[in-house]
Amino acid sequence: MAKTFVKISLATKLRLLFGASVLGTIIAALAVPWYFVELQAESRVEQPGGELTLLRLNEWTLRHNEDIDAPSTIEALYNVSGPDSTKGRSGPRVIRLSQRHTFPASLREIEDLIDDATDAFQRDADQDIIIRKGLDAQGTLVFRCFRPIRITPECTSCHSPSAQVANLRHEPGQVAGLVEMTLPRGTGNGPLMWPTRLAFVCGGSLAGLLAFVLFSNVTRRLLLRPIRQLGDMVDKVALGDLSIRSDLKTDDELQHLGESFNDMLTSISEQHGKLQSANRALDLKLNELGEANVALFEANRIKTEFLANISHELRTPLNSIIGFADLLADAEDERVRRYSHNISSSSKHLMGMINDLLGLAKIEAGKVVVNFDHVSVTDTCRTLVALTKPMADKKELTVTTDLADDVPIIDTDGGKLQQILFNLLSNAIKFTPAGGAITVSATLSSDAHTGQPQWVVVAVADTGPGISEADQKHIFDQFYQADRTLTKESQGAGLGLAIAKELVNLLGGHISLDSSPGHGATFTITLPAIPPQQDADEA
Repeated sequence: MAKTFVKISLATKLRLLFGASVLGTIIAALAVPWYFVELQAESRVEQPGGELTLLRLNEWTLRHNEDIDAPSTIEALYNVSGPDSTKGRSGPRVIRLSQRHTFPASLREIEDLIDDATDAFQRDADQDIIIRKGLDAQGTLVFRCFRPIRITPECTSCHSPSAQVANLRHEPGQVAGLVEMTLPRGTGNGPLMWPTRLAFVCGGSLAGLLAFVLFSNVTRRLLLRPIRQLGDMVDKVALGDLSIRSDLKTDDELQHLGESFNDMLTSISEQHGKLQSANRALDLKLNELGEANVALFEANRIKTEFLANISHELRTPLNSIIGFADLLADAEDERVRRYSHNISSSSKHLMGMINDLLGLAKIEAGKVVVNFDHVSVTDTCRTLVALTKPMADKKELTVTTDLADDVPIIDTDGGKLQQILFNLLSNAIKFTPAGGAITVSATLSSDAHTGQPQWVVVAVADTGPGISEADQKHIFDQFYQADRTLTKESQGAGLGLAIAKELVNLLGGHISLDSSPGHGATFTITLPAIPPQQDADEA
């Protein structure tokens, strides 16, 4: 199995994750002190802003009864305090809330801040100063300082709720206006403000770098190196080295994992050894089986040669015995004629058994030649019925035919087909009791899809005692006889069906049996309508 290409190593993933965690932790840790530094900067702004706005409020109060709209000396001095010092500076100026509708453009830009500061002063009567950070008209970051102008008891003489002028009606303690001014951002920076901020940044960076280095070293020693060792061990095992073992001594889960690997490898080694032993035993058994098969083949060859030789040697004297028995059949003495008849019938039966042995030996030796020719199945069936009729009449059996008209002439070996039918009919006559019936039928089986003729089916059915299911499994075996009692009365060696099966196989067909005890037996031969070699030629 191919290994998966690792795009990002585990070490890189751990470094990235830890770096992100350290960065987040440092940012969170520095956010609070940074926030307080900013608060400190705002508190430093509060003192000069509060003093200047108070001076402007006192100036405006002193001029209240004279020229309230006269230019402010304090505002003029604040805005000309040095070269380039007016940047981010404005005010302190008085904002009268009763004249909101006449605010200039510079005040309308901060109208939301004015409303916010007014609401804050109105909620808290003790608050005297508010600092807000924002941008001025030039986009410069500045601090805006607001101080309330409250209605005091001294002001009620002119600003009572019952004053004739609507703009002068106020409640005691009400915020009637604001003193507003802006201070540059640098106003809040003390001599150590920027060094403090730089110290925060440098300290956080150094802490993060140190934590990253320490974590990388610790991770490499305690995690990555043991994992790499386990990975190398697994690679060697994958290459077939089962002797390797883990020697991790980390006193943690990785050591336990290594010990589990060792236990697994020990178990695999044991199973591998058992499997090798089983394979060696199997090889020995296979060698013994091969030698036994060779011995069986040799024994079967010797048996076949013996049967062929002994059968051939027995035919010559049997022919002489049959010839002399036939000569004695014309003798005048009745007892001699009867003896000669018994000798002739027994010799012919023995000759039939010898012929069967010779035929079976030739089939097993592969020396049987199949001669295909045009054969009429129906004519062959009628011929065999007529040939075996004397045997059937002797036992008072009825032999009938049921031959379909559409059975075609097929290409097969006529002699082999006759021998097959003769063996089946002979068996049927032998084992069917007197008064029984035998039926020979032939039909044509066509392909269900194409309608072309495929098989010719020939069946031999009898009304004999039938064959049990246990005997049906061995009925086509050589020398097997299903019913010992019947075979004692009906002579035979148990070779007829075995020869019939072998011959049917040579013709490219197959033979089957359908029987049950007490209901007779039906042997069915299925032969191809087109012989095998013709099929091969057409293909």
